Amino acid sequence: MRKILVLFVVCVAGLITTAGAQSLADIAKQSRAQQKAHPNAAVIDNDVIPSVVDASSETTPSQTQSADAKTDATDNKAGAQKDAGKSETKEDTGKQAVAEDDHKKADELKKKIADQRKEITQLERELNVAQREAGLRAAVYYADAGTMLRDSGKFAEDSRNLKAEIDSKTQALNAAKQKLGDLQEQARKAGISSSQTE
Repeated sequence: MRKILVLFVVCVAGLITTAGAQSLADIAKQSRAQQKAHPNAAVIDNDVIPSVVDASSETTPSQTQSADAKTDATDNKAGAQKDAGKSETKEDTGKQAVAEDDHKKADELKKKIADQRKEITQLERELNVAQREAGLRAAVYYADAGTMLRDSGKFAEDSRNLKAEIDSKTQALNAAKQKLGDLQEQARKAGISSSQTE
């Protein structure tokens, strides 16, 4: 009876907590809505307030000419900046093409490294299976004296074949690991960190 009462109290407390969490979420949503309700509030900064101009000074013809000269200089400077912008755009396009080529090469290297790791994993698995099989065959052969007497020639031949298979798989695994090392070295020279190739 006490267990049922305790379970009931825990369930009621859980329901109350869930209801409280929902109401807190509703309160948070309401406060965000109130904050967004005044997006057109006036903000006063230097753009809104005009700068102070000395009204007592009058413009003279020499001031007008100097202002025109400044305007021409500004226009010339803007034209030069546009030309510079065009040449920078061409340079940026060239840099982007080089960056895309580098990115493609990096992706190819990463794919080759991933494929090589898969091959190494497969070779290791095959080598482990061959070694286990050789161990099991030897254990079964040496456990039965009658088999040792009857099939010693067959066991020796099978053992040689398994040893040759294990040796070839070991050589293939070593070659694959060497190739992976070479690919990782190429990636390092290309500026790809080892964490990016994993």
